[in-house]
Amino acid sequence: MLCCGRQGVRIFSVAEQPHSLLRCFGNCAVDHDLHHRPALLRGAVPVRATQTAESRALALRFEVTRMAAARQEWSFVWTHGLTSSVRSETEGGWPFAGVVGLADLCPVIRYDARGHGTSDAQDNCTWAAMGSDLQELQRRMLSGRRVVLGGTSMGAAASLYAALEDPARVAGLIVATPPTCYSTRQKFVPLYQESLELARRSGLDAAKLAAEKKARPPIFLETAAGQATFEIGWRAKFDMGLERYCSALQGAVASDLPSKEALKRLDIPTLILAWTSYAQHPLESAELLHGLLPVSELHVARNWA
Repeated sequence: MLCCGRQGVRIFSVAEQPHSLLRCFGNCAVDHDLHHRPALLRGAVPVRATQTAESRALALRFEVTRMAAARQEWSFVWTHGLTSSVRSETEGGWPFAGVVGLADLCPVIRYDARGHGTSDAQDNCTWAAMGSDLQELQRRMLSGRRVVLGGTSMGAAASLYAALEDPARVAGLIVATPPTCYSTRQKFVPLYQESLELARRSGLDAAKLAAEKKARPPIFLETAAGQATFEIGWRAKFDMGLERYCSALQGAVASDLPSKEALKRLDIPTLILAWTSYAQHPLESAELLHGLLPVSELHVARNWA
């Protein structure tokens, strides 16, 4: 395992406990001998569907996990990836359910993005719109607190957009498995469009059958937990239903990371987590962000265990 600073890379495993990954965002003393029962709060927060005065309210379902000894002046907000949800991540549909382990440091807020999970449906599921949702959720729930935003794939993009919208409100970022971006993303848009058209034409069963025939990244094949992500992830897609699934994919087709020029101005401590051998979340995206963001550190996972 190699640890390094701004210009380097730290190697870790996907299953590694995340406590150390947040320490760079504050002097949080951690007592690993504490065994408090976590308090869990679930609810919904209203945000605007669009950034207009006449926009109707859109409810985002959230849950807050915290330990009694956690620092209350800090909060961590996590956003899941495309077609996932809080429930799907918890069940093992994507390898970041462990973020709740940060609850002994500070309250951890996870929520279902617009059009996902138990949050309200919405035709506009672009990543920029989700960034605005996240910033509004932060204003409504966490006013006056020091907040770290984090997310994976789509959630990573939403976190970047939220931070750009109001950087003074964001103390740090965790950008996990960033998606394809810029010129590389344009090569994948036809694949999203193909999946979208197949689902609209033949339904989710046909879309899943087509996905089953595609090769899976090696990092998902090394362990039973990695192999299980496919079925768990597709349960979340079926729970979404055809219309919401298609809206989410259409949002992905229409989205990209924020502009390079904007990211160069984002002077916020950022931890970038990446892995190898996954074309839709390539190491190149993480390395590009590491070069663009003024205060960043890149960690790369070589395996799941």
